[in-house]
Amino acid sequence: MTARDSKPYERILISAERLAQTVKRLASELNTAYADTDNVLALVILEGARIFASDLLGQVHFPVQVEYLSASSYRGTTQSSGSIRLQGHLDLARKLRGRKVLLIDDIYDTGLTLAAVQDWLGICGPADVKTCVLLEKEITHQKQISIDFLGLSIEDCFVIGYGLDYQGRFRDLPFIAALAQ
Repeated sequence: MTARDSKPYERILISAERLAQTVKRLASELNTAYADTDNVLALVILEGARIFASDLLGQVHFPVQVEYLSASSYRGTTQSSGSIRLQGHLDLARKLRGRKVLLIDDIYDTGLTLAAVQDWLGICGPADVKTCVLLEKEITHQKQISIDFLGLSIEDCFVIGYGLDYQGRFRDLPFIAALAQ
């Protein structure tokens, strides 16, 4: 993308309206799954899932504690580095023991980030872990992850908007779009 380009994306994949409908559906699914639960800790993967999680958790009807974990593998490129960096996890470990954890992430693509977080969660001793992901790329994942609550499937392209970024930019777009190449 050059400085003279008018927009950072090729096309909109998911409109703001469809995102809102998807979040509403996922909140309904969560409300059913956690109807009689009061020990839920939502663990939000930063930065990409922050907007999605905020919209989602604003529509749930069960008590939930929210914590954040920084996990990254892209580091300014459109391809995963294959190395996952977790930050803030040491302070969180004790809060997770014995809790029902709802892991919230923006996108399931390679599966490396979700696998690394789930592996780490396994040693923290939660009572239960369920995964809620907004987007899943229609690709062969390097790590297979069981997604309990899935928003939408998308084609294999690098996406921006609704919290997802490219080099820290474009998170504020109200829709999901394919990054201009």
